[in-house]
Amino acid sequence: MERILIDATIIRLNDIYKSLPIYIFRYLDSIEEEEYGRYNILVLDEVFEYMRQRYSMFEYIVYNPYTSKMSSNRIIRFIQRCRLYKRTVECSGCQILFIPNDLVTFSSIKTTLKKVTVIHDMKSINNRTRFSIGFIINWIYYHQLLSNSDKIISISKFTRDDILKFFPRTNLDKLQVIYNSVEISAKKNENWKDSYKNYILFVNTLLPYKNIMTFLNAFYLIKDKIKQNIIIVGKTTEYWTNEVIPFLEQKGLLHRVVHLENISNAELVKLYQDASLFVTTSLKEGFGYTPIEAAMCGCPVISSKCEALLDTTKDLLFYYEPAQDAGELSKQICYVINNPPSKKKLDDIAYKYREIYSPQKQYRNFKQIFNSL
Repeated sequence: MERILIDATIIRLNDIYKSLPIYIFRYLDSIEEEEYGRYNILVLDEVFEYMRQRYSMFEYIVYNPYTSKMSSNRIIRFIQRCRLYKRTVECSGCQILFIPNDLVTFSSIKTTLKKVTVIHDMKSINNRTRFSIGFIINWIYYHQLLSNSDKIISISKFTRDDILKFFPRTNLDKLQVIYNSVEISAKKNENWKDSYKNYILFVNTLLPYKNIMTFLNAFYLIKDKIKQNIIIVGKTTEYWTNEVIPFLEQKGLLHRVVHLENISNAELVKLYQDASLFVTTSLKEGFGYTPIEAAMCGCPVISSKCEALLDTTKDLLFYYEPAQDAGELSKQICYVINNPPSKKKLDDIAYKYREIYSPQKQYRNFKQIFNSL
């Protein structure tokens, strides 16, 4: 049976709670015990000890394409990294290269291994002015990535359609949708020292495209009509510091907002389970973990309908539109707070998501692809 090299070089110690590392962790967690020997994991030297402790059952290949020994010239440095990457994967003893992310640029090169690549979204093209330098560079990168892959996996129908919009000549036989797995413990974590009650939860990257300002404006419109406060989970960014905090100060909302970052998965689960409501206002989403996770924990959810969200949430949640309409969102928040869904309805939604996004289901789909190669 052919051996598989998983490219996990997107994982950095400072970013282990981001969505792409989580995607890789969930895949590794789903691998059947009898298949452990089939996999090697390619990791950066900075995360080797962490990965070896967490997943001792796998063999590792360690390298560092970011060493200071590389050239200071960007073009030469990129060529050096491509050569190092190609040499490393071709000497791995594996026959299949599984790239579960689309952000390590030098992984786009052609190698002698069969390549399976996961495309999470196309925002690095979508966010650029058409035919700008940035657009052209990213288009060339994705063209190479797609051309040099034997199988292309999109994580939602929206992402698949986005790929075809920019690359209409993509071989449809190479392109397949495999939804992300979503797994979350149903067991409450009673050991967390902080216990928050009566709050609306927002969990997202604190950047403009996640549209937190629409949520905060909606809350401001109804702040005197509801008792709930807000908990926001997300790593501090310049946008949070320079835009969001001044807004909260100006509107007199700081005392009703708690900001948390770098919390554990168990702590996040408890926040989902105890929240009165979860809100996501995202403008760009290739999949959208957080509303599904919240619903799997029995929390009522309000979501925008942007990009992949309506597809991946299967039209089971509360929605509002347009996504940047704070007035519409405020009305929906009031409605759900005052008319909470029954426990049976919430349990039914959680059950459906567990069935649809089972890690075992995702693993079986990938295993079928690897065996077909």
